[in-house]
Amino acid sequence: MSDSGLTELDKKWFDFTSAYVTKLNEAKQDWYALTEEEQELAALWKLEMDMYNGGFLQFFCNWGYDCYLYAVRCLNKMQATQALGIIQSQFEIVNRLEGDERLQSYLDIYKLLTKEELEKINRIDEDYWHNTDDIMNKTFEIYAHLVQ
Repeated sequence: MSDSGLTELDKKWFDFTSAYVTKLNEAKQDWYALTEEEQELAALWKLEMDMYNGGFLQFFCNWGYDCYLYAVRCLNKMQATQALGIIQSQFEIVNRLEGDERLQSYLDIYKLLTKEELEKINRIDEDYWHNTDDIMNKTFEIYAHLVQ
């Protein structure tokens, strides 16, 4: 992670949450090897990194439905209502593909969504970039007992 333009809070949040991604990696991506709170923090890291990099589709296609659910649980716990509403509205668009026989992997989502759906998801990504939920500070408020 490059330090350019990052605040101390950014760095502290990144180090704190990425520790749970490391734990997930050590468990060979077995989400059930983590506690519920560890699942939430690993999913939050994945959500934040991908939403600010490639957006919701990158997040969902890279990490899948379980990760999405853990991120939703985390955002609910933090009462991050804007971020939660944004990703839920994007998921509703993707979810129309549930049961579609052409859907063999998450990466198929890109080619199965209409141009209009892709554009809408991309527009909504921009809303996430401007949400006012203060996720970093809320992370430390809700998960303070895990901070060492």
